[in-house]
Parts: sequence; C-alpha cells; structure tokens
Amino acid sequence: MNDNKNMILAVILAGIVLIGWPFIAQRWFPTANPPVTKIENGHQVPTPQPQASPGSNAPAAVRDRAAVLRETPRVAIRTPRLAGSINLAGARIDDLVLTGEHETIDPASPPIRLFSPAGAQGAYFSGFGWTGQGVALPGPNTVWTASGNALTPSTPVILSWNNSQGQIFQILFAVDANYLFTVEHRIVNRGAGAVAVRPFSLVSRVGPSPDPDTWTAHVGPVGVFNGNADYGNKWSNIAEDGQRHFASQGGWLGFTDKYWLAAIVPDQASNIAASFSHNAQTDAYQADYSAPLTLVAPNRDSRYVSHVFAGAKESAPCRPIPTSSAPASSGRSTGAGSAGS
Repeated sequence: MNDNKNMILAVILAGIVLIGWPFIAQRWFPTANPPVTKIENGHQVPTPQPQASPGSNAPAAVRDRAAVLRETPRVAIRTPRLAGSINLAGARIDDLVLTGEHETIDPASPPIRLFSPAGAQGAYFSGFGWTGQGVALPGPNTVWTASGNALTPSTPVILSWNNSQGQIFQILFAVDANYLFTVEHRIVNRGAGAVAVRPFSLVSRVGPSPDPDTWTAHVGPVGVFNGNADYGNKWSNIAEDGQRHFASQGGWLGFTDKYWLAAIVPDQASNIAASFSHNAQTDAYQADYSAPLTLVAPNRDSRYVSHVFAGAKESAPCRPIPTSSAPASSGRSTGAGSAGS
C-alpha cells in the first residue's frame, strides 16, 4: 500500500514540475537574447540567428488601382519592353506592364499587366529589405529617397534611407532592355558598434494564377535549388502546408503563369534560405529568400547583388545570369563612404 502511495505521489510531483516549471522559468528566469557575434580565432564573426521570415504585409482590401498608385511617391520604369514604377513606400517593384505583350492576338488589345500594388486588384509585386537584430531596419512602410525620377537601361536609380542611428541603407536598381532587374542591397555602418544583417528579396501575389497547370506547362510556385529544377510545388500544396523551406547555393524561385514569370535570383555563389508560403487571411502566396548573415563593422559597408526577372517566358537563347560581376560581391565588407546620407 505504501509503495502505491509513493508511486502516486511521485507521479503528481512530476506532473507539477512538468507543467509548472515553464511558467516559473519564464517568469523568474527569462532566456537572454542570443549574442549576434562571437569570437573565432581572434576575430569577431556573426553567430547563426533564427531565420526571420520577410513578410509582404499585403492587405486584404481591394481598391481602384489608379487610386492606390497615386497614394505613394514613385520612380518611373521605362524600358523598350516594360512600363511602370517603383513604389518608394516599401521599396517595391509593384507596377509593371509588358508593353510588347497583349491580352489577345489583336495588337490593339491592352498590354499585359504583370505587377500591381498591394491593395489593388491582382496585387503582385517584388519587395526587398533586411532582417537583423539590434539595428533599426527599413520596413514595408518606410519611405525611401530616390536619386532620380526614372529607371531606364541607361539610368540606374539608388533608393536611400537613414535610420538616424548610424546606419544608411541603400537599394540600387538597374534594368536591361528586356525583363531583368539588378538589385544591390547596400548598408553603410557609421555607428559605434557592429551590426548583423541579412538581405532578403521576395515576390508576393494574391491568389493563384487563373492559368491551368498541365503536364506540359507547369503553372504555380517554381524554383531551382542546388542546380535542380523543382516543379513539385503547387498552389494547393503551399496553401495546405502554410510554408515550405529550402536551402540552396544560388538558384532562383518565384511564380510562373502559362506565359509569364516573376522570379527572384540571389547571388549564385551564396547559400540562401528560401521558402514558399501562403497567408490564408489574405490568400497571398509568397516566394522569398534570405542571404547569409553579414556582420558590418563600424565605418565599413556591405553589398549584396541579386536579380529579379519579371516578364514573358521566351524560347530564344538568353545570356547567363551574372554571378559576381557587379560592383561588389555577396556579403563582402568594404571601406565606407560610398553611400550618401
């Protein structure tokens, strides 16, 4: 009898410990925030951080596109095959028309609209930013300052934002004569301490494509990870799972319609954390990737070069995507002073 009582008492005490300890630990022994740096071989390096998911912040309300476009300052996009604008609120390419493609075979029919701003019918856009710890970062509502009024194949545009804490963020946009954008994340650290940041890019769209997904033409989420094309992601799979994660060196990911593609392309030499996700409340699908964490020391800067393709899928041979031929390579820190205030 005593053995049974002791066993019951032990079970009760174990249950109290299992149930009560998390509350006690959280209340009186909270976990400290992990450090963003560590010392290895006498050098300060960034520590691995939990991966933050860059959100698109797409609202559910649908309003007139022209009214939405008028609400924020913009930089025009003008190329032989594209027309539209970059939204300075959030640094998004969210207004894009394919001027050489039409809704029907009639050349007088309206041109194809690929991107639309959040809050408008057919919201679809590409966004850019940083995640990190211990530093004030630009967000989806940040209003950037532009170096020019129009992005063309011969005139790149630099967006700048100063967090007033010692860090200056810049995004350089360039575009070719077809459908390829070059996007360079820049951060200049003029603060007293080092900051750890991770650049990200995303493409977000509300609702799946109206085009059918067939055996001969994949429509939906698509990507190339570690050199292998992945056609196994469907709208229904992403909606059911909520999120799917991928690790890759280089590659690309995005969404494909029957004739059109929007894809984000990291530096092909960098290791990325990528994902497809679905927001059930807004019915928004998102493809995104985060570049490696970079530690930016005081009076240094860091740059990360990537690309965005937004246009028609054409069978003509295309030039290969450059890897590190842009002004600075992935994650490399250089001397400060190239960015404005």
